[in-house]
Amino acid sequence: MAIGIFIRFPEGAGAPEYDAVSAKLNIANNPPDGLILHAAGELEGAYQLFKTFQIFNLWESREHADRFNRERLQPARLEVMGENRAAAIEAWTVEVEIHNYVIP
Repeated sequence: MAIGIFIRFPEGAGAPEYDAVSAKLNIANNPPDGLILHAAGELEGAYQLFKTFQIFNLWESREHADRFNRERLQPARLEVMGENRAAAIEAWTVEVEIHNYVIP
């Protein structure tokens, strides 16, 4: 079953940290197995007290997401952001079982 993962950065972290981690991952040239969609950007709205950077990944399965997180994402995050900030991102991660998706 497909899974969606929303990742919200802690206050004070944003596009610069995302770009640094992304450069290490090189997903455009080396996409992870099972990744269907990746999107990232800053969220701002009336209910927000501050701007926050968020990522959404759509995966073929939880196993694909877990393997990528364990083998590639966590090591890159720790290197760029350090243990405390990497842990803060994990605390703001939400997983959703996807009922349906369409990519035209």
